[in-house]
Amino acid sequence: MTNFFSASQEEQQEIILAFWQKFKYLILLALVTIISFIVGWDYVKSTGNEESYNTSSLYSEYLVTENKENGEKLLSLYPQSIYSDFVRLNEAKKSFHKEEYDQAIAHLEAIINNQNYSSDFNPLDYAARTRLARIYLQIRKFEEVLKIFEDIDDLTSSMLELKGDAENELGKYSEARVSYMLALQNSTNQSSMSLINMKIADLAGETLD
Repeated sequence: MTNFFSASQEEQQEIILAFWQKFKYLILLALVTIISFIVGWDYVKSTGNEESYNTSSLYSEYLVTENKENGEKLLSLYPQSIYSDFVRLNEAKKSFHKEEYDQAIAHLEAIINNQNYSSDFNPLDYAARTRLARIYLQIRKFEEVLKIFEDIDDLTSSMLELKGDAENELGKYSEARVSYMLALQNSTNQSSMSLINMKIADLAGETLD
């Protein structure tokens, strides 16, 4: 089984860097439990933003308890909050490991469809698309992988590699080679570059598609 959430070092760097650049305060809230509650409370005192406090508090409780009910409460009350998308990302992970693929797909698609807090670039959207592509590769829905990326202009190296994997499985060897080459150009990780080179070398052939 594909190790869905054991991302490569390069993918981790891409996502972490993007998150830090766009949502560094939210990342701190997402990764820290008790501290995030304190930070959320300080934010409320300084801004009077009750909704922000409520969402950060609910998310902190969810992280501390790992209680699905707390996550569902946040999703119910604030479905379009970025904290709800963090919950969906985590619940998608749990569903995948239980082989509940439909549920995992539903969580990730909800993240992709939730653009209310995003401007130009949404790291959570990229993370969701990458992980959704991994699920579709796992269940051999290769055309779905291509659909995930068709409206994205700037694909990361990990996305390009996944796109190449799907194209290779569909027998689109020329397209797969292009995707792998672009992934190689965008990669900064030696291990990932070696793996991509192996995939290029192992292509069955290039035919007219």
